[in-house]
Amino acid sequence: MNVEAFLKDVLTPMLDHPEDLRIEVKDDGKKCEVLIHADARDRGRIIGKSGRMISSLRTLTKAAAEKSGLIVNLELYEEDSPRDRQESR
Repeated sequence: MNVEAFLKDVLTPMLDHPEDLRIEVKDDGKKCEVLIHADARDRGRIIGKSGRMISSLRTLTKAAAEKSGLIVNLELYEEDSPRDRQESR
């Protein structure tokens, strides 16, 4: 299963700054660590109201990966991007 392509297909249409979306996959055999890097202004959309969106993304990703025999841990990376630091000055 291509987790990166799956998440990009799901997330790109809902973001205001899809060009800043980056999916980092650290594969360790049967386990995958997936980090979503996005513009700070889009993180709220990814998290969703009361965390529902990120929870749904985790559920969908885990279910899809389970069919391929993978265990996936999905996280949203929350460090400010260099562009955010420049705009706040």
